[in-house]
Amino acid sequence: MPAWTFVASLIIIHIGTEISLVFKYDEGVADYYLPTAFSLILVNWWGPARVIPAMYINAVASTHLWGISLDRWPEWFLYGIPETLFTTLSWYLFTYLYKGKYWLPDIQNTLMFLALAILIPIIPEIFLLQTLLVYLGDQPMNNWWDLVSRNWLGEITSSFGLSLPVLYYLTPFMQRAGLLANAPAKRLVVDTRLKNLQVVELVIIFTAITAMVFVINFEKFWYLYGLIALYTAIRFGFGPAVIVNYYIFLLTYVLPKFFKSFGSQQFENYPDVINVFLGASLLFGFSAITGRVISDVRRAERKLKLKNQLLDQTNRELDRFVYSVSHDLSAPLKSILGLVNISKITNDPSDHVQYLAQIEASVRKLESFITEILDYSKNNRQQIVGEQIRLQELCHEILDNLKYTEDFNKIKVDLSELTHSEIVQDKMRLKIILNNILTNAVKFQKRMPGHEPLIKVSTRKKGDKVVIEIEDNGEGIRNEMQSRIFDMFFRGSDSAKGSGLGLYIAREAALRIDGNISFKSEYGKGSVFSVELKNLNLN
Repeated sequence: MPAWTFVASLIIIHIGTEISLVFKYDEGVADYYLPTAFSLILVNWWGPARVIPAMYINAVASTHLWGISLDRWPEWFLYGIPETLFTTLSWYLFTYLYKGKYWLPDIQNTLMFLALAILIPIIPEIFLLQTLLVYLGDQPMNNWWDLVSRNWLGEITSSFGLSLPVLYYLTPFMQRAGLLANAPAKRLVVDTRLKNLQVVELVIIFTAITAMVFVINFEKFWYLYGLIALYTAIRFGFGPAVIVNYYIFLLTYVLPKFFKSFGSQQFENYPDVINVFLGASLLFGFSAITGRVISDVRRAERKLKLKNQLLDQTNRELDRFVYSVSHDLSAPLKSILGLVNISKITNDPSDHVQYLAQIEASVRKLESFITEILDYSKNNRQQIVGEQIRLQELCHEILDNLKYTEDFNKIKVDLSELTHSEIVQDKMRLKIILNNILTNAVKFQKRMPGHEPLIKVSTRKKGDKVVIEIEDNGEGIRNEMQSRIFDMFFRGSDSAKGSGLGLYIAREAALRIDGNISFKSEYGKGSVFSVELKNLNLN
C-alpha cells in the first residue's frame, strides 16, 4: 500500500466531517454523519493501521466544530472515542473474526456485513456518545433515549446506504489499481451490462423518483418509494437496488437539508426526521437484501445453465470418445490376432521374427493409447494438489522416458533457459501437459540430411504467471490444421500414428489448473508451444 494512503484516510474522513456539519442539530451530533460511513469503507480497503488512527485524530481535532469550546480541550480526547470504537469493532467483527468479503459477493456476506459491520458496532458507539454528552453537560438527560434512537437510525442510514454501493461498485477498480490492503485472490468483476430497454426503464425510475419528491409527502407515503425500490431490486438485482435506495435518501433528506442551509424554501414541508430515518432504513435493508437474493438466484441460474451446456457437450464428447476408443483399441488387437494366426501357418523363423516385431509395434501403440486414456481419466477424476516442482527435473524425467523413441539420440535438447526453475503446481497435470508437447516435438522432427533437430525448453515471467515455452525446429503445423489441433481425436492425416488425444488432454489438464496453452507454428520451420500457469496456494 502506498504511504499517501495514511494522509488520504485523514483527509477523506475530515471531508465527511465538513459535510456532516450541515446536518448538525445539537451539540456534538448530526442526523447524517459521514465520517463513520467513510471509515467503514476505508478500513476494509486500506486496513485498520491507516484508518483507525485517522478516525481518532479527526474526531479529536474536529470536536470544536461541533460546539465543544477550546477551553474544554481535554474532553476532546473523550469525544473521539465513540466513532473510533465503531470503526474498530466493525473491522474486528466482520473483517477479522468473520473473514467477511467486503465486496459483498452474496447474500450471506451482505447480511453479515449489515449485522457485524454496522448494526452491532453502532450500538456501543451511540450509547457511549450520548452518555458522554449527558455526563459532560452538553445535552439534558430527559431526552436521552429519543436522541439515542435518532442518532442510531441516522448512523445506520448513512453507513448502510453509502457503504454498500461504494464497496460493491468501486472495490473492483481499487483492486485493479493495487489499492487494497487485503485484496481478494480472484479478480473482481461487477456485471453492469444492461440491455437498451433496461437502461430506458432505469431512466424512467430515476425520473419518477425525482418527480415524486416534489408532489408526495415522504412521511406519509414512504412506502411508495419502498415499492419502487423493491421493484428495482426484483427487476435488476443488487447493484441498481442499492443505487436507487441511496438516490431516494439523497432526494428525500440530504438535498433538502442542503437547500435549507443555503436559504432555499423549496423543501419547507419536510417530514419528521425519525420517520424519515425509520422509513429509509427499512427501504435500504429490505430492498438491498431482496436485490442480493435476486442477483444470487440469477447467478445460480446462469451457472446451472452453463453446467447443463457443459454436461451436454461432455455427453457428446463421451459418445464420440467411446466410439473412437472402441475403434482405436480394436484395430491393434485385430492386427495382433491376425499376425498370431499367420505365424501359426508358417515355419520360417525369419517370418516369426518379423511377425513378433509387428506384434510388438501394435502392443506399444495399444499401450500408448491406454496411457492417454488413463491420463484423460486422471485429469477429470483426481483432485488438484499443489506441490513444489523443479521444472528441470520434471523435463529430464519426461525426456528420459522418450529416449528410446526413434532418432531421439539425434535431437539436441536445450534446458539452459529454465530461469524460473521452480513452480508450485499440480505435478500430475503439469507432467501430462509437458509430456504431450515434448512427445510431439520429438515425434515430428524433420528427418532429412543435414538437419540438426533441436528442442528448447525455457521459462519467463508474465505478471503473476510463469510461462513455459517448448520450441522445436521440426515439421511445424499446416495453417489449415492449426485451428483443430486441440480437438479430441484430431489427426493431421490418415497416416498419422497417434491417437489424436494428446493435445486435447494437455489443454484439458491446463484448464483444470487455471492455465492456458497457446502456440505459434510455421509449416516447415517448427513450432513454439507456450504454457501459462499460476503458482497454486499450498494451503
